[in-house]
Amino acid sequence: MLKYSLIISFCLLGFTSKIQTDEVKSFELGSRLCKVIIKGESENEAIFVSLHDNENTSVIAFKEVSEQINRPILIELQQNGGRNLKYGFNGKDYLIDPNRIFSEIGLENSLKKNNNTYPKEIIAPIKDFASKLLAIILPKSRLNYIVAIHNNSNDNFSVRYYAHSSIAEKTYINPNEDVDDFFYVTERSDFEFFKSKKRNVILQSKNVFDDGSLSVYCGRNNLPYINIEAQDGHKEVQKQMIKEAYFLIKSKQP
Repeated sequence: MLKYSLIISFCLLGFTSKIQTDEVKSFELGSRLCKVIIKGESENEAIFVSLHDNENTSVIAFKEVSEQINRPILIELQQNGGRNLKYGFNGKDYLIDPNRIFSEIGLENSLKKNNNTYPKEIIAPIKDFASKLLAIILPKSRLNYIVAIHNNSNDNFSVRYYAHSSIAEKTYINPNEDVDDFFYVTERSDFEFFKSKKRNVILQSKNVFDDGSLSVYCGRNNLPYINIEAQDGHKEVQKQMIKEAYFLIKSKQP
C-alpha cells in the first residue's frame, strides 16, 4: 500500500506540464484497450472529468455549454460503452469501476464487488493505470478545480442517499428540485454557495471511508472538487449546473 501511495503522491507533486488538447491517449488493460480523450483549451480554472462511459447526458451537456465557459479541458474515459472498464486476462474479462481505483483499498473492494473472483496479478497493472490517469487529471495548480460530471437513473441514486449518512458532513435538499440532480462538493464554501442557490448539495465528510473514488482522493489531498450529478436525460438541467459551477470556480481564482 505504501508503494501505491507514493506513486500517486508523485503524480500529485510532479505533474506540472501543460495538457495537450484534442488528444487521445490509449492504455492497455491486459488484453483490452481504453482511451482517454482530452478536448478543450483552458485549464486555468478547472479540469472536467467523465469517468463512466455510459453517462452520456453529462458529456453532451458539457459540450453544448463549452463555448459559453471558455472551453475548459474535458477528460473523457472511453472503452466499451458501459459503466465499468474491462480488464482482459487469460481469456476472461474482469470489471473495474474507474471511479474506485484511486486507492488500494478502494480498488480491491471494487474488484470483489464486480467479480466473483479475480487474479491477484491484475491489481498491480490497474494501480499503474490509475496513477497514469491521475497524472492526466490533476490540474497544474492546487487552486484549480477538478469537476466530475456524472449521470444517474431515476430514483436509483439521489441526494436522499446522503441524508443522515456518514459520507456527508452536511446535506441540503430543495423539495422543489428533482432529487436526482445535485452537487457533491469537498469545500464548505462551495456547499454554502449552492445551498444559497437552492440547489441540492452534499458536503463530503472529512472522515469519509476511502472507497477509491476521485472525490475521496481530492478530499484527502486538499484538492477542490465538485461533482455535477444529474439524472440521465436531464440535459438542460445539467447544462445550467455546469455553468453555475464554472462561474463559481472562476470567481474564486486570484
